[in-house]
Amino acid sequence: MVRTFITFLAVALLCTACGQNNKPHATETGQTLTILCGAGIRPAMEPIKASFEKDHGCTVNVMYAGSGTLLGQIQAGVEADLYLPGDISFIHKAKKSNLVSSHTTLAWFVPVIAVQKGNPKGIKKLSDLANDDIALGIGKADACAIGNITKDLLSAANIFDQVKADFEAMTVNRLANQIQIKALDAAIIWDATAAQYPNDIDIVKLEDGNYHAVAMAIGVMAKSQQNELANRFVQFAAGDTGAKHFRAHQYQVPGNTLRIGCGSSFRPAAEDLAKRFEAETGCKTLRDYGGSGTVLLQIEESKEGDIYICHDPFAYICEDKKISERWHTIATIEPTIAVIKDNPKNVTGFQDLLRKDLSLGLPHRERSTRGKILWTLLRKHGMADAMNKRKFFESRTHDLINQLTLKTIDLAVLWDAPVKAMPEFEAIPIEEKFKVDAVTSATSGRTYSMRHVKVTVVRLNFSKEPLLAAQFAKTCQTEAGRHILKKHCFAVPEIQ
Repeated sequence: MVRTFITFLAVALLCTACGQNNKPHATETGQTLTILCGAGIRPAMEPIKASFEKDHGCTVNVMYAGSGTLLGQIQAGVEADLYLPGDISFIHKAKKSNLVSSHTTLAWFVPVIAVQKGNPKGIKKLSDLANDDIALGIGKADACAIGNITKDLLSAANIFDQVKADFEAMTVNRLANQIQIKALDAAIIWDATAAQYPNDIDIVKLEDGNYHAVAMAIGVMAKSQQNELANRFVQFAAGDTGAKHFRAHQYQVPGNTLRIGCGSSFRPAAEDLAKRFEAETGCKTLRDYGGSGTVLLQIEESKEGDIYICHDPFAYICEDKKISERWHTIATIEPTIAVIKDNPKNVTGFQDLLRKDLSLGLPHRERSTRGKILWTLLRKHGMADAMNKRKFFESRTHDLINQLTLKTIDLAVLWDAPVKAMPEFEAIPIEEKFKVDAVTSATSGRTYSMRHVKVTVVRLNFSKEPLLAAQFAKTCQTEAGRHILKKHCFAVPEIQ
């Protein structure tokens, strides 16, 4: 009898343990999550929701509508646990109002031009949408994410005032439906939305669609009553299961790390730009700094990297070596004379480079863009022979900065922006009469302005993360990115 009782007890305990292993967490059983979700995300959200409910033994209620409409409901006091709009900008608006406590990027939308199957109107580019014979649908700005991006795209192409909308929708799905039933000839919609209509819709890709992509980020509501469960859903949706469902429905799910190679002169600004990008996208960045030429050599030899930040003429060199997907000018710089704060030796301008009482630090005449510019000026104004007869310390940026800091030299020729940003130095501008308009690079054979040496973000064509590379370039050109560059004393081109 004792043996029988022990056997029964062991079996009972085993069954109980197995039952516990198959049950959801006790804190989750019977709980309900409420998610406010952009209508264009429904195809991926439904299977993610079903998987989460099965794994966690809870109920997930999802309300679908335009991202802006949902934000208006949140602002009006609608209770929810999570908010997933079609554009991360709506999350940023919610966070500014303390409605969202945290957010995580899940996937990306890329805008495309949707046309009827066979493209009967022969639409090839964005400007064709302004043609009088095109029945066009657009998303309502501020009501849905696609509405905002459409407005931005048309404005950037200078055709916003020329485009006549025949239909205005509150959600991207309505636009796709109108194309499907041939009520419209064209509409700007998301690539993932168009993929749901393979038999009815063709797409015309926008030039550089990745640049115009928008992140989908899910935010935990600040007043969520199910905070722990809401965060579990975020982790689930951002994990392998969520990525699988997003990719299955043609949403873009890039990796989570962007690799940046950067000239050391731009390091402080690049650090702030990278942090801004990380905050906006939830992605990480790996940064490598050095001389622009050295960094380029490393990139070229390894064929690894996504972004290369450099100055003239290196963007041209990247083109010549066929490793540039495209590049963007984000700022301009020019050489300046750098001295210690308060200018103790009373340096006044370019001709002081020949003063015998000054010890000089000059950029390398062959291995430095600044050096090539400097020696072009010296030769043009008959100063090169005198300079060659005197002693000077010749090196690259960091060596010159270190020598100037240690006061082993009295002045150095550096880029103006880093000098102006360092409180221990002063910048003495090279006078206008000594400047030349252009310099031809012996390396690339390209001619560039001495007065406005371009700082460029090069998107490398072997990038493993082309979407993230495009978005980093975009971050550098936003108002926030321009503010960072100005803070670090770079001259920023006017917005075209």
